[in-house]
Amino acid sequence: MKKSLLPLFIIAIFWHLLCYLTIVDPAFFPTPLSIFKNTFMLLSRDHLLIQVYYSLKRLIIAFGLSAPLAIVLAMVVAHFKKIDDFINPIVAFTFPLPKVALYPLLLLIFGIDDLSKIALIGVGIFYLIFINLRVGIKSLLNGQANDVVKIYKLDNVNYLWNFLLKGSQLELLTGLKLGLNYGLTLVVVSEFSTSNNGIGYYIWRSWDQFKIINVYSGILVLSLVGLIFYFFFNYLIDRAQKNMII
Repeated sequence: MKKSLLPLFIIAIFWHLLCYLTIVDPAFFPTPLSIFKNTFMLLSRDHLLIQVYYSLKRLIIAFGLSAPLAIVLAMVVAHFKKIDDFINPIVAFTFPLPKVALYPLLLLIFGIDDLSKIALIGVGIFYLIFINLRVGIKSLLNGQANDVVKIYKLDNVNYLWNFLLKGSQLELLTGLKLGLNYGLTLVVVSEFSTSNNGIGYYIWRSWDQFKIINVYSGILVLSLVGLIFYFFFNYLIDRAQKNMII
């Protein structure tokens, strides 16, 4: 983890030197130290924490709704070829579509409250989990391990849990990791224009009021949340890989 954070420290030092030598305008590019001080002050006064709370609430609700659906559908689709043949063209047609382009339509359907934001976030999360897990389960079903499982005739619970899900846990964890981080992006996008709270709203309002250092503080907090997700799922993926080797 220390080595992975080293490039960030190098960038921060280089950035600080550019500000110190007035190569860049500190009014538009505040020093990293001033950004950290401002962020700490805003967090201590709950100015940012309450916005993070609203954003994470939307993300967690969307994740809790879309992740189980994606997992179940991936297992069904990967196991039943006819359903796969029906679903696959739909996914191939809709997946490349930028999910943000759906937001105006979701606003028409669900209104400007949280439902439209949660729907947008959930759609983005769903695809990444579904596609990654489907690939993992497909490779299992097409491998030699599936022949062994057929010989032992596992019951449905053991087959679904111990073979399909555990056997494709790396792909599942990768999908969860990508989905959660992409969901965080969609949270911010959805809060830019039709929200009165959330970290995206805070960044946009700070820009509108020309409080540039608050924009950087909002981005910093957002990056830290994403970093926590990133290292958490990397830890789970590393553990899963070690267990598979053992």
